[in-house]
Amino acid sequence: MGQMGKNELFQRQFLEILDKESITNVFQAIVSLKDGKILGYEALCRGPVGTPYEKPSVLFEAARQTGKIVELEWLSKAKAVEKFDKSNEPVKLFVNIDPSFFDDSHKVEQWMQNFFRDDKMDTRYIIFEMTRDSSINHFREFLEVLMKYKIKNCGAALDHMVNNSQDLSFISNVSCPIFIKLDMSFIRDIHKDQVKQILIKTQVDIANSLNFYLIAEGIEQEEELEQLVQLGVHYGQGYYIQRPAPGFLDIHPLTQRKIYEKYQSKNKIKLGDITNTKVGEISKGYLAIDSKTLGKEVNEIFESGIELQGIPVVDGGKPVGLIMKHKFYRNLGKQYGYVIFMKRSIDRIMEKNPLTVDYDTPLDRVSEMAMMREEESLYDYIIVLREGKYFGIVTVKDLLQKTTEIELNRAKYANPLTGLPGNILIEQKLKDVIAGDRPYSVLYFDLDNFKAYNDVYGFENGDRVIEMTAEVIEQRMKALEFEDSFFGHVGGDDFVAILPSYSVNKLCEAIIEKFDKRISEFYTELDRDHGYIMAQNRHGMMEKFPLMSLSIAVVNNRKQKYESVSQIAEHASKVKKKCKSCWTSNYIVE
Repeated sequence: MGQMGKNELFQRQFLEILDKESITNVFQAIVSLKDGKILGYEALCRGPVGTPYEKPSVLFEAARQTGKIVELEWLSKAKAVEKFDKSNEPVKLFVNIDPSFFDDSHKVEQWMQNFFRDDKMDTRYIIFEMTRDSSINHFREFLEVLMKYKIKNCGAALDHMVNNSQDLSFISNVSCPIFIKLDMSFIRDIHKDQVKQILIKTQVDIANSLNFYLIAEGIEQEEELEQLVQLGVHYGQGYYIQRPAPGFLDIHPLTQRKIYEKYQSKNKIKLGDITNTKVGEISKGYLAIDSKTLGKEVNEIFESGIELQGIPVVDGGKPVGLIMKHKFYRNLGKQYGYVIFMKRSIDRIMEKNPLTVDYDTPLDRVSEMAMMREEESLYDYIIVLREGKYFGIVTVKDLLQKTTEIELNRAKYANPLTGLPGNILIEQKLKDVIAGDRPYSVLYFDLDNFKAYNDVYGFENGDRVIEMTAEVIEQRMKALEFEDSFFGHVGGDDFVAILPSYSVNKLCEAIIEKFDKRISEFYTELDRDHGYIMAQNRHGMMEKFPLMSLSIAVVNNRKQKYESVSQIAEHASKVKKKCKSCWTSNYIVE
């Protein structure tokens, strides 16, 4: 059979499929990358199973050849909507529109009139998606048709990111919901590609500013999903989340939970500490060369336009030197330097003993080591190793920025008097331990008779007592090897410690013993001898108040699983009342 005969058979078979309405749809979930909940399903048109027309590309090519694109669009969308209506799913349905659909504007309007002829149809759940060959002009045209028929509840999606301010301005002024698809070429191995990460983060920022949403297509690996969550992409779809299916399938609970946990982790307030933040966490995987690289090749790299101030020299995975740009050109500028070094290997002029640190080295230690270098090497790159092999580099600028960020964050969420984590971070930590299944104890500290002391001795002395109390608790926790636990300042004279253990009796006793020894320092000799102070009570009457004592209310999950922070606080409040009924420092483990 000749080519013409094959084409005729190809078209005739398609027309028969269209006449018999032998079109089906499969559906792939699109989920939120905040909580893993389903936003909607994309309807993907398919021809009869086992035929070439099962592939959408073949099916729509046949429609184009026969001039039946509008008819195919109508049939596939009608079938998808009909099936979706029957499912009663409270989510959205994404239906694709082929770009050649717009070749005849009269047919487009006629199609729209027919599609929405049913006044009872709930259009809020329908999102029309322009496929990848659509231009922004097609998108404009379709949106104008939507607006013309006042179908404002519908949404629209474009299968690629627009790239100029005029198009973005147009999209931002459209009243219906707008979704932009991120092509899978950007998504593939994004966790390994810093350039892709920067590009996607830029698009996320634009979308957030202009009030439209991004959907990442083709997510096939867990690492890709995690990176997209970190970058703030709004929605995602792909084989890792769910494969297309004939029905409307739920997302696997483990996948949904993974998305939720990754998003929560990303959005946690991180107080940080330069003593426990690892340098590897801020390192960058930079280009490296081997020691036999010629000077002219290094020159080409520096002149290539890539923003590099230095290049690590690595042989067999292990760093052996460092070439800093300014030192390289200083050597070339010496007499005969250009002639000598351009044609010889770089090992002749590289820095043979650069500062090299392990991935797990704390930031404060790296900063210390960096500042101890000779002045001319003060701003040289710091090479980071992991398991003895080259991992990346850190600049002095990186160190300063991260350290400043940590300290500013600490100041923002810390109590201004003690510098300890404040209420927001305390609540976050409590939520973390509640959500886990490990043993924990929560210690609530409260000073007894503090108000009376404050009234008599003044706020300045009251602050000194609070600082002393914080110091005593921290010292005892450290001495008894609880330094990895959490300690926060609720405010006033209230503190909270959260420990991964039920064995807290010894700690409570040590804190009380030290507190009782120190507290007497804050009273006059006369008041110490009396064992009380005179102060006004709530009714304005003078009353004797004993010297301050410390109450520690302890609650844990040994016998009771708490469901919320408020439930823990309520229980601890009851225990604290029992503690305060005693006029001396004491603790109760509930």
